[in-house]
Amino acid sequence: MLWLDLALISIVFLGIVILGNNRLRTTIQLFALQSFILSLVPLMVHPGVHAMILSVGTFILKVVIMPTLFFWAIRHVSIRREAQPLISYGKTLLLGGFLIGVAFLISSRLDLPDKGISNLLVPCAFSVIMIGFLLLVSRFKAITQIIGYLVMENGIFLFAQLLLEKTPLLVEMGILLDIFVGVLVMGIVVNHISQEFDSASTVNLINLRG
Repeated sequence: MLWLDLALISIVFLGIVILGNNRLRTTIQLFALQSFILSLVPLMVHPGVHAMILSVGTFILKVVIMPTLFFWAIRHVSIRREAQPLISYGKTLLLGGFLIGVAFLISSRLDLPDKGISNLLVPCAFSVIMIGFLLLVSRFKAITQIIGYLVMENGIFLFAQLLLEKTPLLVEMGILLDIFVGVLVMGIVVNHISQEFDSASTVNLINLRG
């Protein structure tokens, strides 16, 4: 359980670092590192063929394919940093710390069956979900918002480890495929925003007309 606890703590820590970072390239790299650690969690929780396939699928999709698409996107739209976030970075970090405390408080009140998994799994999962949501609503750049959405999904993935043995593999891979398709669609939106307004800020969406 020691390695699992270290992995969970690292995933939450990387989420906090993502909140305080304004360089898109570094944010993508941090997300890829967080996803890499995440891809190892199923093997730590329930070693086996099922977990191996899920880990490999997660690694290929979130550590290789998605960061590659993001790097292509920031080169294509010529943006390097999140210059004007909705909430300042200092306040975002303070709010992130508060939400982590809320996540641990909520998880302590849940009556979940003890399956011998780390006690940090649920609070860390809730923490990552809240960090991803905060990143999603506090940034203007579409790419950063997409990463926030994916960080939220990483938290949901963590929580799903409680049901890994009972969840059909096809369902899990289908969810990953849906996420991949969603990111592709968002990438198309980013591209069109950039072409129309020479900016990747979603604030420009209010200027669109049918």
